[in-house]
Amino acid sequence: MASIDSHAHVASPQFDEDRPAIAARAAAAGVRWVEIGTDLQGSRRVIEIAAEFPSSIIGATVGVHPSDVGELTAEAWEELEQLMHHERVVAVGEVGLDFWHEPYDREAQVSALRQFVALAARQRVPLVFHVRSGKDHDAHAAMLDFLHSLPKEQRPRGVMHTFSGTWEQGEAYLALGLHLSISGVVTFKNAPDMQAVAERAPLERLLIETDCPFLAPEPYRGKRNEPAYVHYVGAKIADLRGISVEEVAAATEANTLALFGKN
Repeated sequence: MASIDSHAHVASPQFDEDRPAIAARAAAAGVRWVEIGTDLQGSRRVIEIAAEFPSSIIGATVGVHPSDVGELTAEAWEELEQLMHHERVVAVGEVGLDFWHEPYDREAQVSALRQFVALAARQRVPLVFHVRSGKDHDAHAAMLDFLHSLPKEQRPRGVMHTFSGTWEQGEAYLALGLHLSISGVVTFKNAPDMQAVAERAPLERLLIETDCPFLAPEPYRGKRNEPAYVHYVGAKIADLRGISVEEVAAATEANTLALFGKN
């Protein structure tokens, strides 16, 4: 059964000792993945990893995590733009708003996000959005405000990775034409909001992901995650929706390929 993990960090140092084995286990499980950049150096690295494992990785992304955008110089922006021209790059990401790590500079994050949206538009690729709320600050509300502030013709294509908002916020993203990606958190007992989204969102707008090495699903919770485990995410969604695992795998694979222009 083929599946695509739409968001993985196999370039992470946590995989330096056994990366080929990770790719082999994913292949044995019928899983390919999208390799995600999180900073300038990491964006260079994911392109290298995508070239190293061409049959496993459908593409790489170039981006800077919102918590790190204060480090972006004019030279860094120029290099990010150049990296976008690599044949293995399929999206801008992960980029967005993160109010969890304090202190944070909301103005700097929004400014960088605006530039990343423009970069994606110039390159005609989608975005992979990272949105994480803080204890007292709702990043999803801020992201929706930002997206609604854009002229309709400038609103981007993309996916809300490891979607963590409410069903109402999920509906708002869907209304903007965006996809929602479900992670291993959906398998946790204390994840009713994500389970509601996984159950109610249109199947043709869902993606599945590991966000490895983080967020390992049950029964591996607390351990290092890897792309092969994305099947547990699909199985939980199938259970919630009362459909077959094969139907979820086929739909999310098709959705991922279509979003990242790999059909």
